[in-house]
Amino acid sequence: MTNALVLPLSLILYGALTLYMPSTSAVVSESPHGPLHALLLKATADTGIAGARWIGLIAGLAGIAAGARMIRSLVGAHAAPGALVLLAASPFLIAHTRALSPAALALLLVALSYGLFWAFLRSGHLGLLAGWGAASVLAFTADAALIYLSLLQGFILLLYRTRYPQRHAHWWPALTLTSGLWAALFWEPLNRAWTIRLAAITPEQSLFALDAYTSLSTNLLGMDALPGSVLFTLLLVSGLRACTDWRKDARRGLLVGGLCVPCLLYVLSPHNSALLIGALPPLCGLCAMGLRLYPRWARQGLWIGLLGTHCWSYWHFY
Repeated sequence: MTNALVLPLSLILYGALTLYMPSTSAVVSESPHGPLHALLLKATADTGIAGARWIGLIAGLAGIAAGARMIRSLVGAHAAPGALVLLAASPFLIAHTRALSPAALALLLVALSYGLFWAFLRSGHLGLLAGWGAASVLAFTADAALIYLSLLQGFILLLYRTRYPQRHAHWWPALTLTSGLWAALFWEPLNRAWTIRLAAITPEQSLFALDAYTSLSTNLLGMDALPGSVLFTLLLVSGLRACTDWRKDARRGLLVGGLCVPCLLYVLSPHNSALLIGALPPLCGLCAMGLRLYPRWARQGLWIGLLGTHCWSYWHFY
């Protein structure tokens, strides 16, 4: 398959899986701190569920398109096609798009945030920084927990400060403005909610992070998730091996942090799909990088295994 066909086929795949056998799922309100999602649902109230579904589909298609650019910039041209197919066919993404959660909108804004951040690091154009600021603000108004994107990116710039010293003068004021706006809008309710959850956390609740990972890879839990989770773990470990140059390449740190941070935050905000959507593109990117380490015959077998585990997940879902 040529690279030119990957994006159109990914869009078709995502659209077909989303529209197949429309369900009657109710609107999922996973977080009370997502005014942008609530505003979109209110705008489509007169059209009923159908209007909200079309908004979700359009946002998801735009998210796949934006994700294609973001993934290519972070994982490289060779691994990007596989990563994009994994993203478009993700059972977790499809399930939450069909359930009218903020997932599709979150995917679009997460992809824009990462993509504009990396483009700014490379070029230093202030227009890209302004775009990043707008995407970041929209992201945390879609779900307040997505503020982790800005903070993670700030940590990456600090960690690799010697590689991008000329970007700091403009980056930190922009981060301060976006974080200040978030604090003004969401600090009080989230601080109250998270303080209560932090006080109630037990060691057993760390299993939420494991549930997050199995949900991301298969949209299943328990023994049903075992085959897919084992396969994704194999590819993820291989992808982490491909990141041995992380000290020199900020993209590697961004991928690993983009996967780990939202999964850990999921312990504080269980059942928040927007957090896990933020972890999905890095997971797909790392798995695709891991696939590239195997010889051709092994890659073909692994793709067959991925097809089988996805069919298993969709069999349970549909």
